[in-house]
Formats: sequence, structure tokens, C-alpha cells
Amino acid sequence: MDTFALSVAAPLLLLVSVYFSWKIRWPQFTKFREGLHYIVSRTDKEKKMSSFAAVATIIGGNLGTGTIVGTAIAVSTGGPGAIIWMMVIAILCSVIKLCCSSLGVLFDEEQNGGRRIGGPMFYISKGLHSKILAIIYSIFLVGAAITVGNLVQVNSFVTSFGKDFQYKWILIAMLAIPVAFILFGGLKRFAKFMSCIVPIMGVIYMIACVIGIFNLRSNFPNAIKQIILGAVGINSIVGGTFGFILSNAISSGIRRGLFATDIGLGLAGIAHSNVDSHVDDSALHAKQQGIVALIAPIFVAGICAVTGTLIVCAEPNMLLDGSKICTSTFNKAFGTEHAEIFVQTIVYCFALTTILAWAWFAEHSFYFVRKGRLCTLFKIATVLIIPIGVLMDSKLPWKLADFFVDGLLLTNVVSIFLLRKHVLQLMSPNKQKI
Repeated sequence: MDTFALSVAAPLLLLVSVYFSWKIRWPQFTKFREGLHYIVSRTDKEKKMSSFAAVATIIGGNLGTGTIVGTAIAVSTGGPGAIIWMMVIAILCSVIKLCCSSLGVLFDEEQNGGRRIGGPMFYISKGLHSKILAIIYSIFLVGAAITVGNLVQVNSFVTSFGKDFQYKWILIAMLAIPVAFILFGGLKRFAKFMSCIVPIMGVIYMIACVIGIFNLRSNFPNAIKQIILGAVGINSIVGGTFGFILSNAISSGIRRGLFATDIGLGLAGIAHSNVDSHVDDSALHAKQQGIVALIAPIFVAGICAVTGTLIVCAEPNMLLDGSKICTSTFNKAFGTEHAEIFVQTIVYCFALTTILAWAWFAEHSFYFVRKGRLCTLFKIATVLIIPIGVLMDSKLPWKLADFFVDGLLLTNVVSIFLLRKHVLQLMSPNKQKI
């Protein structure tokens, strides 16, 4: 899978990202402030889903084990330099989220009750006129929701307590009960929960990481040196392993950068298509939501960078699994053996939001094929699958997740490139209504 990340995913994402960044004049930097403005601007017309709630949902889907455990795996497999590559892929490729969101809104459809939904399956079907490809994307999305959004989260959460933890059924209940309550509570309950818990936990986690780095400030200069040298492979020249270490850092960084920010997967298009419009021009609304979508991957990339820096400063045993690396890191950073309680709490909250977000994304696949009645069965399955994640080997869920992520990535990135004229027209300063 890392070979795929290095030989296919990286070139594809980078080429398409550079193309759109150049054509739209680097919106990651020029439109970031505008995106923040749209997030904080609320209107009375936002009855169910606001721009803030959409961004919170995307971040909630990202701030799972892809952020904490995924960053630890990137550092342990690719070295400290993988952190920089996670940042590069997140910032440069955030323009892909702009494309997905704008297209998702542009090609959305109105459902019964007046709710509008969209996403890759809709713009692939209506824009590229390929329902078969749209169905394939939908299948990958459901598979990813089961693996990325469920099994990986549950497995990492339970693993943080140790493989011999005797009360695993309590951990299962801690996830299954709130997941069922929120999933069956409708869009409004889902949006309120994500808008509340995601910002709070994100800020708390960032503060804890910064304090941890401050406590290990004597190691900070050397950590930064390792991160920079590891990214360019300078240290490896002497040993004659430049190519191996550099490629390992790039592939690990890109793989975990993709997993942590879901760049290229099309999820932003699903979230932002649900946002209530407060403008009469549908094309303008699509453009605004595309700009708003730039915020989430850059925010998550910052959290990954802080997490990685703290890990390098703490110098934990890199032979441990991802969750144990994080626990060991916080124990060293705060000089205690009980920091694992904080890590477990954070992983729990992030796992909960990720399970909910991915399940919600996958629901749209059933709406697309006009099988909305199956959503109830899927929600039940989402809850029932949770115990399986406890029983699986820790490596298997990640391998399955990578497979479905790869499928989503290829299908979606190629599609948005083929639909590039719509994106460029939307983002043009002198755009015409499409």
C-alpha cells in the first residue's frame, strides 16, 4: 500500500493540486481569510446545517486515530521527516477539498422534505454522466465508513487500554450507545453535536500538546533538526540509505496525511452540500462553500504537526503500536504514568466523532441509489460492527482502510479533474452563473 501512496497517490494528488492551485491563484493562501469569514457569518436561513457545522463535521471525521495514532505511525515508519510531508500534502492538496465542495453543491439534488444533498456520487453521475462509476464510488464510501470510520477507531481506542483489558464490553457500550443515540436523532442533532464537541476537544488537545512541548523544551531544537533533516534525507547520505529513508518518509507522510485529512476522498463535497444557502445564486453558494472547505485540512494538518513534534521531543519507544507511542509520549511530556487517561479520553472523543461522521457520509450513498430506506439498516449495522473492531488484530483494520481510501481517492480525484471547467468557472472572478 505504501508503494501505491508513493507511485500513484502522491503524483496524482500533487499534479492535480498544483494544476488547480495555479489556475485558481493559490486559494490555500489567498482565500483562507475569506473562508473564515463565511464560517463565522450565520443567518436565520441556516435551519439545520451551517458552514461551521459542515467544517466541524469534516474535522470531526478527521480528528480520529488518523490524527493521533496515524501521526505516531507516520513517525515510527517514516521517521521524523514524515511530519513535514504530512503538512505539505495537507496544505498543497487542500485545494482538492475546494473542488469537491464546490462541485458537490453545484450538482446537488433536492430530496423529500426540501433537504439538498450532494457529493462525488452526484457530480460523477450528473457531471460525467457515469452512474456506474458513481455507484463504484458509493461502494468504496460504505466500505471506508466500516473500516476507516469504525473498525480503525474502535480498535485504536480499545488498544490504548491494553490488549488484556478485562472490561472491553464497557468500552464497546461507551461507543455504541452515543453513536446510536446521535445517528438516530436526525441531521439537526448530529450537526449540533459535531459543532459542539469537535471545537472543544480540538482546542483542549492542542493546548495539551503545546504544554507538553514546553515541558520538553530542552529537546525541542534537536527535534526540529530531526524533522527537517529527515524530510530531505540529509542524514541518510552518509549511510548510503538516502533513497530508502527519503521514500519511506514521503510515503508514510503522504499516507497518514491522506488518512488524517481525507484529502481527495470527496467527503467535503457531501458535508457542504447539506449547508443551508443564504444567497439566491446557486453558483455563488457553491463557490463560497468551496472556499470554506479549505479550512478543515489546514486546521487538521496543524494538529498533526504539533502531535508529531511532541512525539519526536518525547522520544518514545517506536517499536510500540501507535496508541502506545502516544501514551508513552504524554507520560514523558507530563512526567507521570497516568497521562494515558488523557490520551484515552481524547482518543475516545475523536473515535466517537469519526464513527458518526463517516456513517453520516455513507448514508448519502443510499440516498444516491434511491435506497434511503436502507439507511436505518445501515445505522443499525454501524452500531453492531463496533464490537468487531475490538477483536481484530491492530494492523488488519488499517490495511482494509487503506484499500478503500485508495479506491475513493482514485475515483474522486480523476473525476474532479475531468470536471475542471466547472470548478474554474465557479472560481473565476468574472464567473457567470452556471
